[in-house]
Amino acid sequence: MLGLTRFVRDRGGVSLTVTLATSISALLLVAVTSVLFIGLWSGAKNTQILLQKEASLILSTTSDKVKTHLEPARSQVTLLAKLVAAGELDPAQRDKVIDTFKGGLAAAPQLDSVLFINDAHQGVGVARSEAGFIEILRDFSSDQTVRDGFEEALTGGKAYWGEPIWLPKFKKTLLNYRAPVSYPGGKTGLLVASVTVSELSSYLGDLDPNTGGNIYILHDRDKVLAHPNLAGRGGSRTEADPLPDLAETGDPVLAAIWQAQNRFPLEITEGRNLKGHVLQLFGDEYVFIYRDLVGFASRPWTVGAYFRSSDVDDEFMRLIRAAMAGLVTLIVALAGAVWLGRRIARPVVETARAAARIGQLEISDTPALSGSAFRELNDQAKAFNTMLVGLKWFETYVPKKLVKRLMSQDAAAASSSVERDITVMFTDIVGYSSLSEGIAADEIARLLNRHFGILSRCIEAEDGTVDKFIGDSVMAFWGAPDHFDDHADRAVRAAQAIRLALDEDNKLREAAGEAAIRIRIGIHSGPVTVGNIGAPDRLNYTIIGDNVNIAQRLEQLGKQFAVDTSPDAATTTLLTSATVDQLASKYLLDDLGDVQVRGRLGRIRVYRLAQAR
Repeated sequence: MLGLTRFVRDRGGVSLTVTLATSISALLLVAVTSVLFIGLWSGAKNTQILLQKEASLILSTTSDKVKTHLEPARSQVTLLAKLVAAGELDPAQRDKVIDTFKGGLAAAPQLDSVLFINDAHQGVGVARSEAGFIEILRDFSSDQTVRDGFEEALTGGKAYWGEPIWLPKFKKTLLNYRAPVSYPGGKTGLLVASVTVSELSSYLGDLDPNTGGNIYILHDRDKVLAHPNLAGRGGSRTEADPLPDLAETGDPVLAAIWQAQNRFPLEITEGRNLKGHVLQLFGDEYVFIYRDLVGFASRPWTVGAYFRSSDVDDEFMRLIRAAMAGLVTLIVALAGAVWLGRRIARPVVETARAAARIGQLEISDTPALSGSAFRELNDQAKAFNTMLVGLKWFETYVPKKLVKRLMSQDAAAASSSVERDITVMFTDIVGYSSLSEGIAADEIARLLNRHFGILSRCIEAEDGTVDKFIGDSVMAFWGAPDHFDDHADRAVRAAQAIRLALDEDNKLREAAGEAAIRIRIGIHSGPVTVGNIGAPDRLNYTIIGDNVNIAQRLEQLGKQFAVDTSPDAATTTLLTSATVDQLASKYLLDDLGDVQVRGRLGRIRVYRLAQAR
């Protein structure tokens, strides 16, 4: 062995390039071949798992679509029941009831009709039609089906989803949500909101045939609620039989789903609440996967999909062919891999580092990428640099601090709308119209930008969220997306900081011969809805609710309660008792008593902030 080594060394040694190429090629060949055979052995199992994962995702998406389609009925009935029970919507005032119902239908396109039936079985409601809305004024006292449903709802005492019903006049099947309600005068009634089911079949029909063409929704196992073949199809049902049978879908595979012959159990390894079985049918094998959807009928619905086993086998064979082609390509490309890797790695690493900086929202500090000799990488650098320019503009309009807070939270929690107890602040410049009169537009913009910068720094220093700028006003809130137990104190401290900052800024303005800026501030605490609100292509993380309106009205009330003892004070800050009751620190407050706030029926206890003790 030593002699052979000496002989090779005397001959000038073995080429490192050849040695590395041969060694790496052999190792890769062994590794890829081993992986290939292992993949072939486990491919069937993996394909089954992938199939189940795909089915679970499809069924979850379909279930969410159904819930989204039906939820407006529940929401509208719940809201209307509260209005009726509270006496705010008197069923005897038919015109008002009809107008209210029309508003509900306009807000929820899924709703087909809303109907109220009193204890004398007199109905008033609104239904949707091709020409618009149809008013319903009908005597149901002789309709035994309606009378029985009325008594059933009152006996149960709870809102519930009724069974599907067929409307012969309109030739459509409806799902209906019913809620019994008691209202002033010892009277009772029944609210019913109906939703059409035809759109569900249209939704299934719009799915990609490769992933969702065989999806179905069954009602009580043998009745079909939705199927792609039913999309856009008319037909005539009966009140006793509002939904088609399995055989009426024109899908012979689905029609045989529950047959016992040639049926075998399916091992489910992925997905929650999934069930399934395998059925040999028409000379082929079909895999059925399904799950229960509860809460919309007395018995669970079945949401499912089926796949042909031969389609799965085709996918497996394509995997094998792709693996073999990849092996050949790998061997051919090995010689140039090292050289290309060095040339390609550098711009890729630079892109990764720049993308990481953008991921941390360090957009302004991210440098542009340099070009590359490779066209694709050069195009990548150009595209990245173009994107970077757009993101720098985007950063100007999107609050970075808010985005970072949302990024730190759970994705589902950050994207959902929830009710949260927070503190809201509104500000407004006193005499803005007079202040801006005769000033050029660019000077007004500079004035507002400077003013908003001062207020934003004070608000964000107390971890507040600047929601929006409205003219010369600022809307901000504390308690979302980050939760603070002391959100009221943070808002008050921000108001004090704003007063001090404006005092200092006014000194500079007066020294420059400019008018001082004074503002009114309204602060109120209470529960609001917070989350992503807006159109699908333009969302805004914001808050909505009556308590937001109170804060804005409170700021406007500052005109009435300006600080008489300090006419030069930069701010007049009003707080409601809801905020004062949550303050952990003590502040010097003037009790202004119970005040009537515009737009509200009752009076609200109002305080004026002076200074911290």
